[in-house]
Amino acid sequence: MRKIFFLTTLILACVSASPAQTLTKIEDELLGHFQKLSKSSNYNGASDYDVLATENKAIRTALLKYGLRADVLKFAFARLRKQVTLTTSRDGNLRTYSWDGEEGGTMHDFYTVYQFRSRSGKVHTWAEPYSRDLQKRGAGGFVQQIFQTDTGSGPIYLTVSTFIGSTSLGGQTISALKIDGEGLDRSPKVIKTSSGVKSSITFQYDFFSVVDHPERPVKLFYFDDSKKSFRFPVVIQDKKTPQGRVTNRYITYRFDGKYFVKVG
Repeated sequence: MRKIFFLTTLILACVSASPAQTLTKIEDELLGHFQKLSKSSNYNGASDYDVLATENKAIRTALLKYGLRADVLKFAFARLRKQVTLTTSRDGNLRTYSWDGEEGGTMHDFYTVYQFRSRSGKVHTWAEPYSRDLQKRGAGGFVQQIFQTDTGSGPIYLTVSTFIGSTSLGGQTISALKIDGEGLDRSPKVIKTSSGVKSSITFQYDFFSVVDHPERPVKLFYFDDSKKSFRFPVVIQDKKTPQGRVTNRYITYRFDGKYFVKVG
C-alpha cells in the first residue's frame, strides 16, 4: 500500500508541475517548427516547398491543439513573438496568431489561428481549412490589431489585418467578430455602409504612399474607445498612384448602439 501511495503521489506531483514549464515547452516546440520553416524559406534562396507545407501545417495544428488551454490564452509567448504577430483583445478573450508561411514572393502568404474564450469560460480555436493550394485558400493577411466595443449583448471585436500583394501593393481590412455562446461569429453584420450592412471594410493602397510612417507594420485604422468609433484614410487612385494614394483625410464610423455608421 505504501508503494502504491508513493507512486500515486509522484504522478500527482508531475501532473501539478509548474504550468510555466509546460508552456515553455509548447513555445519551444513551436519555435522548432519556425526554425525549420526559416531554413526552407522561399526568401533565403534554399526553398523547399514540401518542408514549408509540412511545417506550416504543423504550426497550425499545434496552435489549434494547445490553444484549447486557458493558460495558453494568457501566456505572453515572449520568444515566439519574434516569429508570430500575436494580438490579444482588451478583455483577453480573443487572440490571434498570424505568421508568414515563407512560401510567397513579393506577395506574402500568411496564416492565422484564432483563439477565444466562450461564454461558458471554455477556450476554443479556429482557423481556415488547411490547403497547400494557394489558389484555393488565398494568400491572406496578418492580424495586427484588435479593437473592442462593449455592447449590451457582449463585445464586438474589430480585427485589423494587412495584406501584402507586392513590394508596392498593400491592403488593410477591418473585420467584425463576436463570441456567440460557444462559437465565434466571424461575420456579424454591424457596419452600415452606403452599399449595405457588412461585417468588414477593405481598401488597397500603394505602400510607397505610406512608406514614411515610422511604425511597422503600418497602422491605417485608428480606434477611439471613448467614442466607440474607428477611422481610416481616404485613398485616391489616380494616374500617378493607380494602386491608391493614402491621404491625410479620414472616414469615420461610430457605433450607434446597433451598427457602426458613417459620421464623417
